[in-house]
Amino acid sequence: MPFSRTEAPGELRKLEQLCNSARLLYTEDALITTTSATAWLRANGVEVDDLSRKEHELLLKLRETVRNHLAGQERASELNKLAKILLASPRWSENGEPVLPPKRTAPFDTYLGECLALVFTSGLTGELDRLKVCRNQDCRWVFYDRSPAQNSVWCSMDLCGARQKMRTYRSRHAR
Repeated sequence: MPFSRTEAPGELRKLEQLCNSARLLYTEDALITTTSATAWLRANGVEVDDLSRKEHELLLKLRETVRNHLAGQERASELNKLAKILLASPRWSENGEPVLPPKRTAPFDTYLGECLALVFTSGLTGELDRLKVCRNQDCRWVFYDRSPAQNSVWCSMDLCGARQKMRTYRSRHAR
C-alpha cells in the first residue's frame, strides 16, 4: 500500500480491500479482466473457479457501488438491486445473532454477499462511517478514519492533501 494509513479493523478490511483493488491514482486495477479478477480473489482467500463475464461485471458493480456509497453518493437503488441478487432474507444464528446470509453458497457468491451484508450491518452500527473515500477525484482510495472527530478527507496528507493545498494556494496567488 502506498499510503501511510493502517488497514481497517476486522471485517471492514474486506470492504477496504475490495474498493482499493483499483488504485486510480496509479491507473492500476486488479480487477480489470476476468483473469486478473480471478487471481485477485484467490489471493484474497476466495476459492473461485475462473470468473465468467457476468460474474466479473457483478464484482465490478459491487466495488463501484460500495465506493460511491462510501463517498456519500446516493446509491440506495443500486444497493437494493445488489441485495436482491446477493442476499437471502435475514436470519438468526445458533447464538441468536442476526445475520444476512448470501443467497447462494458458492465461494464467489458468498464473498459478494458477505461484502454487501457488511455494508448493511456496519452501516447500522455506525462503523461504516469511518470508511472514507479520498476527496481527490483522481485517487478515491478508501481508508479507515481513526481520527477522534472522524473528519479526515484525504488518504494521505503527503499525497492528496498536499496536492490539494498546493492547488488551492496556486489558484489564490495566480495572476
